[in-house]
This record gives sequence, C-alpha cells and structure tokens, in this order.
Amino acid sequence: MTNSEKFRPGSAVASGWILIVFFVGFIIQSFFYDGDIIATIGICGAGAIGSYLVFIKPYVLLFNEGIKIVNPTKEITATWDLVEEIETRYSMSVTIRDKTYFAWAAPAPGSRHSRKMHKTDLLPGADAPRRVGDSLKSDSGVCAYMANIRRKDFVAGGASDFEIISDNTVFYTFLALLLVGVAATVI
Repeated sequence: MTNSEKFRPGSAVASGWILIVFFVGFIIQSFFYDGDIIATIGICGAGAIGSYLVFIKPYVLLFNEGIKIVNPTKEITATWDLVEEIETRYSMSVTIRDKTYFAWAAPAPGSRHSRKMHKTDLLPGADAPRRVGDSLKSDSGVCAYMANIRRKDFVAGGASDFEIISDNTVFYTFLALLLVGVAATVI
C-alpha cells in the first residue's frame, strides 16, 4: 500500500465524538443522581458504541495499488484492475466481480443538494449536470473523484488481490449492551 490517502469526512468524526461524549456524560451523571445504573450503562454504552461504528470507524483508503473500504463490520480490499465500476448513486460504491460494495464513509447527498448546485459544481469541464452524487461538494463525489484518478493512473504489474474481512466483535458488544439495557429497564 504505497502512497495511501484516507478519506473520512470530518463532519462524521465530529458527530461521532459529540455523541460519544453525550452518552458517556449520561453514564457519569447516573452515578451522582438516583437512577437505574445498569439500564443507563447498557443503553448509553450501546449508543456510544453505535456512534463509533456508524460515524468514526468507516473510511475509504485509496492507494496506488487499489482501494480499501472499511465499513462497521467489513473491510473490502481490492486492486484497481478488479474494480469494474465506481458509482455514486446512494453512496460511493465499487463493483468488483459483478458485486457492488458500498462505502459508508462516502454517502451521496439528498435531493435538496441539487437546488444549491450549479453545473460547474460537478466535475471540472462538465457541460451538463449529472447526478448530485457526482458533485465535488458531496462526500461521495469527492471520494469517487479521488478513486477514479487513482484507478486511471494504475499500472498493472502484479497479481490481483481481493479480500473481504468480517469482524463482528464490536457489533456483538453493541447488541449485548443494548440487550442488558433493555432487560434492566423491563425487569
């Protein structure tokens, strides 16, 4: 992985840390005031872990040889010669061996984003506006643009590599804390 560049929106990281601090604050205040400590730890702990999984953990790593998409429970790594298409419809996605993998770190904007766009906001030199997901003012557009540049500059020289790693440990911890919190509330 030479010349790697990590794509993770700063707004997602900021939102994630704000939510984590918010949930940890609830846990701390439950020790000072009367309340169900087990339920608070369970539910707010699940909220903090969920915030980490959804906002902080996802990123896209672009490097000269390929791309690595890190989502809450999966890591997809592929060399550029295996990437058939880079799309920005719902979020930035790559098609590898006729299967599409979405990047949680690069979501496409909503329909209201198109009202703020000008045709020059898309790709440099574009005559007619394409989709709002291609806009360089959106996370999916920026990430796809960076990926397309790396893909275009790729020179095949070695063996193709494709790997999917699943790690559900943090997700199972989230579910266990949520279960403990709900059980403590009901019982």
